[in-house]
Amino acid sequence: METTTILFADDEVDIQQVLHLVLEEQGIQVFFARNGSEALDLWHKKPVDLVILDVMMPEKDGLEVCSLIRKESDVPIIMLTARGREEEIIEGFNAGADDYILKPVRPRELIARINAILRRSTGRGRDLRKRLTFEHLSLDLEARRVTSQDRFIQMSPTEFQLLKYLMQNAGVILSKEDLLTNVWGYTLGAGDMNLIEATVRRLRKKVEKDPSSPRLIQTVWGAGYRFGD
Repeated sequence: METTTILFADDEVDIQQVLHLVLEEQGIQVFFARNGSEALDLWHKKPVDLVILDVMMPEKDGLEVCSLIRKESDVPIIMLTARGREEEIIEGFNAGADDYILKPVRPRELIARINAILRRSTGRGRDLRKRLTFEHLSLDLEARRVTSQDRFIQMSPTEFQLLKYLMQNAGVILSKEDLLTNVWGYTLGAGDMNLIEATVRRLRKKVEKDPSSPRLIQTVWGAGYRFGD
């Protein structure tokens, strides 16, 4: 079995030391960075399976680093934040993050989030079909590739899994609780509904001709979301 590798960027030495032990016990190799510039440097030198970024870091903050990495890669990204303000959390999702964790970090929660996001990125629970299509949109499930009118659309693992689940259940109203369980892999109460709303907004910008008037990913007020008519 291949070793899971993580880039962990946080300027607090105490957190690095504690989490290094926790992650090492799980067989995870960790590359630590103390600031945003060092995180980007490591990112370009070390291939990793997952990136964890503290929002507040010297030189370049976590949001900037997240945006820069997302321009180059669909690697899963988790943000850490000490404040927990809704605006900051949404800003992180808009920058391309897949998930966030509030400080102080609880080791068991961190491991659970890491495992869930890696399951999404490796595409476990494969669909027997090789391709999902709807109008101009096409998902290649084996290549994990999304195209629209032959134009490639780059997506994070979470965005891909969300679109896949919506298309697999086209025409069905899916509640946020359903999405939290079946896309994010969290039990109820383990995740914030903001992450669903932010990911849907980000996904609409990529697949809708007019994100302000979506035809594919429709909001059913008070119930959830529905793909297609």
